[in-house]
Amino acid sequence: MQKLPQQGGKIVPTPEKQAIIDEIKGKLSSAQIAILTDFQGLKVAEMTELRKLLQKADIDYKVYKNTLIGLAAKELGIIGLDKYLVGPTALAFSKKDDFATPSKVLKDFSAKHQHLKVKAGVLSNKAINADNVNALVNLPPKEFIISMVLGGMQAPIMKLLGVLQAPLRDLASVLKNLADKRGAGESTDNAPTPSESQESRDTTEENSSDTNSSDQQTSEN
Repeated sequence: MQKLPQQGGKIVPTPEKQAIIDEIKGKLSSAQIAILTDFQGLKVAEMTELRKLLQKADIDYKVYKNTLIGLAAKELGIIGLDKYLVGPTALAFSKKDDFATPSKVLKDFSAKHQHLKVKAGVLSNKAINADNVNALVNLPPKEFIISMVLGGMQAPIMKLLGVLQAPLRDLASVLKNLADKRGAGESTDNAPTPSESQESRDTTEENSSDTNSSDQQTSEN
């Protein structure tokens, strides 16, 4: 493996290497999930087939040197990825909220071509192992998760919109925040409905009108 120059014990990439590091950082930052694979032993034709399958699913697949991946991960604050950077590594980047598709494409391909192995993944800026990546295959679509959430949640419209617009990887934290607020006494079950709010305003206006009439009669007397 080619070593990068060091200065004072710190690795100093060449401009060319830094450009690649920046490229990896950009792809990791924009991806909803990135999956690290070991492709050693795959034939050129098999790699071409895999690239086409991933491209069809809008997944970018590219080979990078482990050293550069490690430096990019370090600059992004991704912890725990170094131990997976052994042997040849190709990264699959997906910008979609659908985590199941990239995991399924790679898992199905590796079932037919045993030389392809999933090593790890990067999700929400955290490293996850191969078992967790493969488990994403069973994750239901985002729309299904949202429908389940909406079926059991009595939240105000604005909070519902917040959940609907949140990326899938942030959905769990959004729901947890809602649950924490409800547990702290901000239960939405007691929130007035639009009709109740209107009735309250109408009653207030009627009471105010009666009071004004009474004051006017007293003044005339």
